[in-house]
Amino acid sequence: MSVSVQPRLVSQAAVREAIAFADAALALAGHAVTDAYIRDLLEQCLSGQISDAEYIALATQHIDRTRTR
Repeated sequence: MSVSVQPRLVSQAAVREAIAFADAALALAGHAVTDAYIRDLLEQCLSGQISDAEYIALATQHIDRTRTR
């Protein structure tokens, strides 16, 4: 799988705007991300604290763990 490299949104305002945009797009499709851990990981990724690859790996591990409960 290829992971695109995107510029980091370092200002908190830009991070909040990107998350709001994603939330709106998901809502239009009838979906929502409600898991606090996943949302926190997304914020870390957008602000440059973790890489895209780390975000995907950590989010996938979390989802796999919560599905087996």
